[in-house]
Amino acid sequence: MSDLESLKDLVINQIDSLRTRIIEVSETVHENPELGLKEYKASEFLSSELEKHGFAVERGIAGMATAFRASLTIGHGGPQLAYLAEYDALPQIGHGCGHNIVGASAIFSAIALSKLPSELGGKITVLGTPDEEGSGGKIPMIKAGVFRDIDAVIMSHPWNYSSPWMPSVAVDSLTVEFTGKAAHYSTPHKGVNALDGLVLTLAALNGLRHGFRNDVIYGYTIDQGGVIPSMIPEKASARLWIKSTDLRNLSEVVDRVKTCAEGIAKSIGAQVRIQHDFPLFEESVPNLSLILKVSGNFDRLGIPYKPAEETARSLVYVSSDYGNVSRVVPSVCPAIAIGPETLSAHTSEFAEAATSKTGHEALVKITKIMAMTGIDLLGNTDVPKAAKMEFSRYSASGFASLPLALMY
Repeated sequence: MSDLESLKDLVINQIDSLRTRIIEVSETVHENPELGLKEYKASEFLSSELEKHGFAVERGIAGMATAFRASLTIGHGGPQLAYLAEYDALPQIGHGCGHNIVGASAIFSAIALSKLPSELGGKITVLGTPDEEGSGGKIPMIKAGVFRDIDAVIMSHPWNYSSPWMPSVAVDSLTVEFTGKAAHYSTPHKGVNALDGLVLTLAALNGLRHGFRNDVIYGYTIDQGGVIPSMIPEKASARLWIKSTDLRNLSEVVDRVKTCAEGIAKSIGAQVRIQHDFPLFEESVPNLSLILKVSGNFDRLGIPYKPAEETARSLVYVSSDYGNVSRVVPSVCPAIAIGPETLSAHTSEFAEAATSKTGHEALVKITKIMAMTGIDLLGNTDVPKAAKMEFSRYSASGFASLPLALMY
């Protein structure tokens, strides 16, 4: 057995010894759900856990109070590996995306690695990344240079299947606001109905979709539509999220939606304002060198999984600011099943699954896989080198040369 394989046995044992605490941390985050950029308890709880194990913690990085960076150098030089922790919840249903598992698996992968003998060399970093469900806290962290010296990134996500790679697509978030003229409903001709403009735009969008590629999907909410039916509404607004598997096509679709709204506004005599609520979430970039290592670690634990090529073809339209990270540093994000394939994220059922017996088992398993992949990266300089060479090849072509087998 190679030295790395012996170290993997040690890290598995280490995680088994930490099992009770890993589950306790996950449950604590789950029981105290906090919305994006307000994850004060979760951020402090997770970063303090890392401090207890010798990590140096910087809080409030990249201008976000709930973002943190925890680092520990082991051995005598080597690559810098970052684990990404998420911990924000959803309105009303709490951890319906299982970020309690994402956060716990990230910090305990790092903690378990830090306990190994000094055969490994490098810097282990955990980045606490707020507000994945909203504005995307990883994006200001990218802009602040937090990822500049990172050689490879690992994170995970609970899902309804297991796979060494969980692809994500691009998404743009818009607010469309119509302004008309108020009037009494008995004399509608004296006003300009802003709600009519909004409803016509949404109806036109349903017609426009026939001209979109089949990878385009969208969802919307009407946030303002008037006060009472007896008043012609002067203001009406909706939030619209549009997804596509690549940024170029997404940009074209968004431009068509804007043109449509502007044309309707002009035709009814209204004004329309369209603004981008959050930065673009970009589609994720696969890294085969890292995916192969994660696949091998799934195999080592005997966990059944869908190959990366299969998950790419499944057209599950997940979006995450992790996609933006994968475009600045070699990255991998495996998925781990916490329930059957009928389980849907962003539901109360998913929130329940995130602390179920199956969810706890999945948490421990993915922590082992992430830690073992960390051993692959910190114990063999050829692995991060290959991942970086592959990434450089993609980025040099503007990510146009991605492997076809992993494209949608």
